Amino acid sequence: MAKADTWADILGIPKPSCCNLKAACCAVATPSLPVPEMFRLAAQGDETCRDFLSVFIAHASAEAARTFYREDPGHIDRVLGLVGQQQTRVSLAENDVVFYHCRYLDAERRCQVYEDRPTFCRDYPTSPLNILVKGCGYQAWADACKHKLRTLGYEVAES
Repeated sequence: MAKADTWADILGIPKPSCCNLKAACCAVATPSLPVPEMFRLAAQGDETCRDFLSVFIAHASAEAARTFYREDPGHIDRVLGLVGQQQTRVSLAENDVVFYHCRYLDAERRCQVYEDRPTFCRDYPTSPLNILVKGCGYQAWADACKHKLRTLGYEVAES
C-alpha cells in the first residue's frame, strides 16, 4: 500500500518533529465529528476514534473546559465562534462541539504516557487547518501552510 501524501509532501513545508509540550491540545481537544458519529466509527473498527475515546474524557460543558484550560479560555469561544460561522473543515452544529481532556495528564499537565502515546497523539495535528490553541508549537507550521494555500488560490479561514 502506498504511503498517503502528507501536508509536507503536498506543500513542501515540513511539520516540526515534536510539539512544545504545553499539553494544550490534550486539555481542550475538539474532534471534528459529533460524539455519536465517533462512537459509530469506533464500533466499526476506526482506530483513531477508538483510541481517542479510550484516552479522552469529555468536559461537562464549555464552561468546564474554560475553567480547566486557564491558559487560554478564549480558545473555547474561538472554536464555538468558528463553528457557528461554519468556518471549520466540517459542518457541525454548535451543540455537537464537545471539548475533551486527556486522562493521562498529571497535575502539571505533563503526559504520563508520552513515550507510549497513541498514534493519533504522535500524528497531531494531522492538518494545518486544525484550530490550534494559542502557544501551540505547531502554529508557525500551520500559518506557513495556510499562507502557501492562499498563494495557490485556496480560501482558508482564519482560526
